[in-house]
Amino acid sequence: MPDNVGYTATRTPVNHTELMLTEAQFLQEAGVGLWLQAPLTAVQAREDRILTCEFATPAGPWRVTPQVVVDTSGDAVVAHLAQSAFQPDSADACQPVSLLFKLAGVDFRPLMDYARRHPEEFRPGSVFPDAADEHVNLWGYTSLLQQGHRDGRLKLLRNEMHIAGWLPRGELVVNVTRHASEGRPDAEQTGDAWLALCRQVMAFAGWFRQSVPGCARAYVAAIGNQVGVRESRRVQGHYTLTQRDVKQGACFDDSIACGGFPVDIHSSLEPGLSHTDAVVRGFEIAYRSLLPLTPHNLLVAGRCLSSDHAANGSLRITATCFATSEAAGVAAALAVGRGCLPAQLLPAAALRERLLQRGAIISLDSACA
Repeated sequence: MPDNVGYTATRTPVNHTELMLTEAQFLQEAGVGLWLQAPLTAVQAREDRILTCEFATPAGPWRVTPQVVVDTSGDAVVAHLAQSAFQPDSADACQPVSLLFKLAGVDFRPLMDYARRHPEEFRPGSVFPDAADEHVNLWGYTSLLQQGHRDGRLKLLRNEMHIAGWLPRGELVVNVTRHASEGRPDAEQTGDAWLALCRQVMAFAGWFRQSVPGCARAYVAAIGNQVGVRESRRVQGHYTLTQRDVKQGACFDDSIACGGFPVDIHSSLEPGLSHTDAVVRGFEIAYRSLLPLTPHNLLVAGRCLSSDHAANGSLRITATCFATSEAAGVAAALAVGRGCLPAQLLPAAALRERLLQRGAIISLDSACA
């Protein structure tokens, strides 16, 4: 559906629980072996290759001897344990973590009436649907948030929040919490961020009931299944995607995916975004950015791929993580099938052909076709 905010071209509303269940069915149908409650605890590497990965499970430690490893942990956990090199700015100006939550019991008519009466509180160009529409996506409510902070109901000062709602169901997903991660990939594991964000969710839920039109009977129906980390470790790869690449629409001979989201940088210290930069025509993502310098049998995808801080502000979003993860998985399968290392697939002609056969959009030309 069109993006009411005009920040991106379109949005795709989903039922999060049914999506999770559907993905579980896809995994089973594809023959995927799934280990639950099995965090990676150790990696043994020698001569720039991963030899074993060890996992902690309720049944005791499990050890595997992989030919190729794909790290989609977001925090580059495998790369960290294998002592890969990381971008030197990984711990500087790191974006804050958040916890999204879903409110139910929302009456959208007064909520939308308020937005139409106060358009100055919302992003320029916002479209305000009426209560008969299926879905709403808005970014604003500035005065209400500031008043909540002045009244002492909200300790966290925010100038804007992003809401995405299903009007017929009375459900509203809210993106407003934040906690400074200080460049610590262990912030979620220690629980510090989780505890702080849980307190923020409860404070905002009470504020919604007391101060936001249409939300007097709202309640927290769900929260994200983990802390939402925007940025932590980013590997040093055979190519590092830069802000210039993103903003000027870079093209690569070994492109395996495309991105197009704005450079979206959140501030840990300010009440709003640090800044956003438009991406005019999209950009291509080089396969080399999925290849850490070492170990040689490791691929990474998602927000931990090789990029600078600004480029990560565009690359880190869900759709781009999907695209780079598909490419990494296909590359791993090709490397195992050929008995070679992932870098030996360069210049990636066979990988690109396989991705095209799967319907992937791997170049700006195919994206515009």
